[in-house]
Amino acid sequence: MTGLSKIWITLIIASAFFLIANAPASILKPFLKNSLNFPFELSGSVMQGEISSEHFQKVSWQVSPLYLLLAKVSAQIRVKIDSNNQINSVAEISPFSKPELKQVKGEVTTQYLQKFWPATPFLFNTNIQIKQANVKWDEGFPTNLPSESEGSLVLTNVDLLGEGIGDYQFFFKYLDQSLVANITSTSNSSLDATLKLGINPQRLLTLTGEILPKTIALKLIFKELNTNLNPNISYQLPPLP
Repeated sequence: MTGLSKIWITLIIASAFFLIANAPASILKPFLKNSLNFPFELSGSVMQGEISSEHFQKVSWQVSPLYLLLAKVSAQIRVKIDSNNQINSVAEISPFSKPELKQVKGEVTTQYLQKFWPATPFLFNTNIQIKQANVKWDEGFPTNLPSESEGSLVLTNVDLLGEGIGDYQFFFKYLDQSLVANITSTSNSSLDATLKLGINPQRLLTLTGEILPKTIALKLIFKELNTNLNPNISYQLPPLP
């Protein structure tokens, strides 16, 4: 390859990068309309922009330019629904691998999640801290359910029917439309708990394990609810909204 050819290739790559970097975020709207079935606004550029909507305060992104040279898109994603519900992650999209969200961290409240299942009462309230999670899609990114996911959560300040019962760890793995999770108590838990939760492809939830209330108030609550301290529960979940 001659020196002149190298110069032309460098100029073409530099020009393409300049055009991408300075393109307005609004050019993404036709693509996003297929994924988001509600009104939204775009601002910024393709490399660094934001989406705002009545459903959340903002979703912002910042694309790493170095990954573009590897035919891959890597972007820092920040989702702010409100002051109590926020998620950060790194999104990677490549023609050679599945779309993936890495290093997912943040916090979501059960009050927010209740909006998606208004007909299903939650027996407890908590803040769900996402300590670390990874999510992959086979297809339909990001609107379809992921094909696989795993991570760890901490359920903080759990309130069970008005009684504070402390914090709990939640480790999960989702694969082939099935979820398996382990729930364990922490040092400040008011329940000694070792539980295994599962959801199969037919959306049948199962819960087994052992629960030991540490306080008189909790013992009374479980007695009034006629709750088995060695649960073996099956429950058919409603369809996703």
